[in-house]
Amino acid sequence: MDLILIIFTLGYLVQHAGAYFLIKYINEKKNIQGLALETQVMYFIGAVMRILYISDTRLLSFFLIWIELVISIVLSAYIFYLFHKYRHTRFHQISNPYFSYQTIIPICLVLSFFFHPGTKNENYFTVQMFVSMSMFIEACGLLPQIYVSKKIGSIEADISKYLVAMGFSRLLRLVFWVMNYMAGEKFVYLILADVIHTVIIADIMFLWVKDKQKGAILI
Repeated sequence: MDLILIIFTLGYLVQHAGAYFLIKYINEKKNIQGLALETQVMYFIGAVMRILYISDTRLLSFFLIWIELVISIVLSAYIFYLFHKYRHTRFHQISNPYFSYQTIIPICLVLSFFFHPGTKNENYFTVQMFVSMSMFIEACGLLPQIYVSKKIGSIEADISKYLVAMGFSRLLRLVFWVMNYMAGEKFVYLILADVIHTVIIADIMFLWVKDKQKGAILI
């Protein structure tokens, strides 16, 4: 079994553990105050992109990735259901267009057209564009959540657990890229996307640390 593929998939499974903490938080609090729907939309789109490109990668014959994708879709569907169920408790909207998925997704789409693995065909298309689209959208996925968290000025306990899980998932992804780089697959723009993703998580975790220093019991 390819260790690189295991590390790649494990990163997403850790991310799904974070989604579990998010679901637990919403079910216990019965509200979505402090949460950004836009972040969940972008992670869902990232999962759809993985389904679209998987047939053009080594992942096609890796059974664990199919289990991960099913988990991803099911968790996303349930989170969307909870956001709909408790929509009346959502007090913080994304008013800044630069943090809206309506702005971020088109930008990621354009970037994926120019920066991607593989070679375009006569129609200037390659399935590998979906690889970049997935990575770029995921890299920017937490921007709306950062916007909402900073607007509120604090992070509640189970949301912080969600972010910690996201952080560990990014560390695993960076290990994946180091292994790929050592194997001669040097997709610098995809590595950069995950580095940016990690920096974004570090930024929101900095807000968490500031809350902890104020005496809040967060985890």
